[in-house]
Amino acid sequence: MDSGANTVGFDCSGLVRYAFAGVGVLIPRFSGDQYNAGRHVPPAEAKRGDLIFYGPGGGQHVTLYLGNGQMLEASGSAGKVTVSPVRKAGMTPFVTRIIEY
Repeated sequence: MDSGANTVGFDCSGLVRYAFAGVGVLIPRFSGDQYNAGRHVPPAEAKRGDLIFYGPGGGQHVTLYLGNGQMLEASGSAGKVTVSPVRKAGMTPFVTRIIEY
């Protein structure tokens, strides 16, 4: 894994950065910066494509909301990209919306 700088492997912030770059949207490299890159909305109003953050200031982990209570993440414990139910424990008070639709 190379922290997402290439497509060999991803850390969490590298994965979401790569996903947004795929649709022509450049976002910051690090999760703490990604947390402040868009509009904060309450988790209950999350839409597909919003970023979900964990840890103080969103600096520990970021995932991509897929809708229907599911998220896409680069899982360090699994060592791969996974789809899993959204975890509430440790979540920041807001999700970040990068693309308005």
